[in-house]
Amino acid sequence: MTAWPSYTELTDITLTPLAHGSGKLSMAFKASEPTADLQHLRYDGSVKAIDILPLDQEIEAEEIAEPVLYAGPLFRHFGHALSESIHRLWPRLVYRELNGIKVAFHPVNGVKLLPYLVEALNLHGITAKQVIRIDRPIKFSKLIVAPQARLMAGPTLNSDYPALLDRSLAKRVPSAGEGRKVYLSRSKHAHTGSYYGESYIERFLLASGFEIIWPEDHTVHELVGILRSSSHAVFAEGSAIHALELCGTKTPDTFVIGRRKGSIPRFTPLLSSVCNRFMVSDGLSDDPKKHSGFLDVYGVAAEIAIFANAGAPIRPQDISDLVRHDIKMHVVGSNPSGDQERSLWQRVEPYLA
Repeated sequence: MTAWPSYTELTDITLTPLAHGSGKLSMAFKASEPTADLQHLRYDGSVKAIDILPLDQEIEAEEIAEPVLYAGPLFRHFGHALSESIHRLWPRLVYRELNGIKVAFHPVNGVKLLPYLVEALNLHGITAKQVIRIDRPIKFSKLIVAPQARLMAGPTLNSDYPALLDRSLAKRVPSAGEGRKVYLSRSKHAHTGSYYGESYIERFLLASGFEIIWPEDHTVHELVGILRSSSHAVFAEGSAIHALELCGTKTPDTFVIGRRKGSIPRFTPLLSSVCNRFMVSDGLSDDPKKHSGFLDVYGVAAEIAIFANAGAPIRPQDISDLVRHDIKMHVVGSNPSGDQERSLWQRVEPYLA
């Protein structure tokens, strides 16, 4: 039997909403007991994302008498919502005395409960009516605080954590068959995060028996169902990868096409804890904003062919033609000059076969 960590009970504690600085987001709140238990951690646990300040004077606050589970910051961004806003919910599934209690989030930038997060909460047995948003000062008679079960780009609490969702998934997201091979594409996001050559990878994978999936066209439940019924999934680097965190122990063999340098250390902690088999290819772009990146398309296709038994022939001339196509599509609508297109091509061309 798994040994789960104990939780902390904070009594008669008042929390304020998150405060935001101008420009870059500054996450901070005040607490009548500014304990480190309320801290939100990232990476290896050494990076603290919130400033917890002392509440230095009495303030008027709403009082909640029933026990409540603290769930940390609530993010709007799909990837951050699944990688950071669901990993303090596990005590409801582990401890019988906490089953059914309400949960409290600190909304980031006043975010509401968006549909995809409601779906993720439903998989944890939580309804929207059981969620308290700390968007005003609240005094909790008893606030239950547990450690994060998984850190963004960091470790997972223990190896049995993914199995906590298996019972719920069997009821809510039954897998429709097995053995699908899917490519989760970002080709509709050329200006916000794709890579030159994605048109080729889509064509190569279609010819190898893969389905092309655009995650934005599916609900969370549908996306989880697709992944749970697949033997192999190839992802273009993006937020859809975090849907694997809702798949329980039934995940496909996963290949991630990185758009930037550093993709291997960025995704290995997560994939090693949710997948039986995975591989990450590093991108070649230094663009920190993750806009369209460039990579060794031939090398990536060859790696996918071995990893996922993708048997279509790899044609260097097709790669070259379709990379040029992607560059044209990227600059269309931005009133480009011929120099802009040539400049992009000069950056990409050395990495083509």
